[in-house]
Amino acid sequence: MIIALAGKGGVGKSSISSQLILQLSKKGVVLAVDADPNTNLPDKLGLPVERTIGEIRNNAVKHPDSIPKNMSKHEHVAMEIRKAMHEHDNIDLLVMGRPEGEGCYCFMNNVLRECFSGMIDNYKFTIIDNEAGMEHLSRKILPRTDVLLLVSDATKIGIRTAARLLSVAKEVGMAIGRTILVINNLPGELPKELSDEAKANGFEDVIAIKHDPLVYSAGLEGSALMLPDDSELSKGVSSLIAMII
Repeated sequence: MIIALAGKGGVGKSSISSQLILQLSKKGVVLAVDADPNTNLPDKLGLPVERTIGEIRNNAVKHPDSIPKNMSKHEHVAMEIRKAMHEHDNIDLLVMGRPEGEGCYCFMNNVLRECFSGMIDNYKFTIIDNEAGMEHLSRKILPRTDVLLLVSDATKIGIRTAARLLSVAKEVGMAIGRTILVINNLPGELPKELSDEAKANGFEDVIAIKHDPLVYSAGLEGSALMLPDDSELSKGVSSLIAMII
């Protein structure tokens, strides 16, 4: 199952992604992909990152002579991507990172598309933490998205932004199975105003996650987001998983 998350910056995508990954890793091996150039999913998971795919791309562009003579550029980059994966317990982490420089990215997209096509079937779950623009999804690097989670803050404007992102996804022809609106960081129960706003913007599946002070505490300390089962975010993600699988 491929689960992708998208939403504007600051709504808690990476926090939700990290808890999805941790909880689903108890049910099977998870391929975790940090596709946001503002990389912070590894910090949330407490996992090190030695290389990003953006760095691999940059090196291939800047130092073409580094490719072994007995390998094609395509084979070399694919090998480096596999080597860049960090494996820990039931979690395999790939970080896209931020590519630099101008030029066509078609070659890299083609290599990534082939790598993911060959990898995804080996995993019970694939979780992709996207940037707001869903660049990697819109380029169809992944074969499909079984569940698209659009994360919003607890405001009408946030829900409207999520609806616009869904429109973009549909316009570029992304293959999406199910869409769920996640209203995050709610100070209390879901008010009728936000529930009505979600329906007005075409969201049929909606889940609310309450504000969790432990998320702020972990961020303040710069520590991994390891939450007890009874924390608000943990409970919210557990409910979300129950909707999905």
